[in-house]
Amino acid sequence: MIAGLCRIVSKIESPGVIDHFSYEPEIVFGEIDHASSERVKKIKEAFDKAGFKNRISENIQRDIWIKFLFIASISAAGALTRSVLGVMREDTYLRDILVRTAKEIIQIGQKLGVDIDEQDLKKCFEIIDKIDYNTTMSLQRDMMEGRPSELENFNGFIVRKGDELGIETPVNDFIYYALRPMELKARQTGK
Repeated sequence: MIAGLCRIVSKIESPGVIDHFSYEPEIVFGEIDHASSERVKKIKEAFDKAGFKNRISENIQRDIWIKFLFIASISAAGALTRSVLGVMREDTYLRDILVRTAKEIIQIGQKLGVDIDEQDLKKCFEIIDKIDYNTTMSLQRDMMEGRPSELENFNGFIVRKGDELGIETPVNDFIYYALRPMELKARQTGK
């Protein structure tokens, strides 16, 4: 089985116009079992031919969790605070919330057997510190505009896995349950 992810920061500027910012988009993919297969090589050839920045992962589960660590640590917190990334990372209290959210995500990942640790947390925040001050995340924008979001798949996933695994996730719990009424309303109205 092949899995993958895209590293991208973008937003819809207008119908049919997508703005990519902060860094060049990249597609990362690989076999779940870490094998170097012919089909993965063929996918790479197709992406290379199309001119897409891409890379075959040596450990796609780890790469997926590193992206998840980044996006799930900041997205819902942005929706909750209604703040751009720069405000959250520069405010001492809010930055601590982001770090605590990320540490809970790492605990869950480790319990699930993912090779992720405090060094990944450090690298994640090195990226957060370099991204444009006024950046907002898609989950945040969707929630602020009353649209369904990825809340269930991000912080909701961590909360559910924490419950299943017996790991306390108080920061993710608060963020998730504080935003859940807005998410349910958006899904009921079908915006």
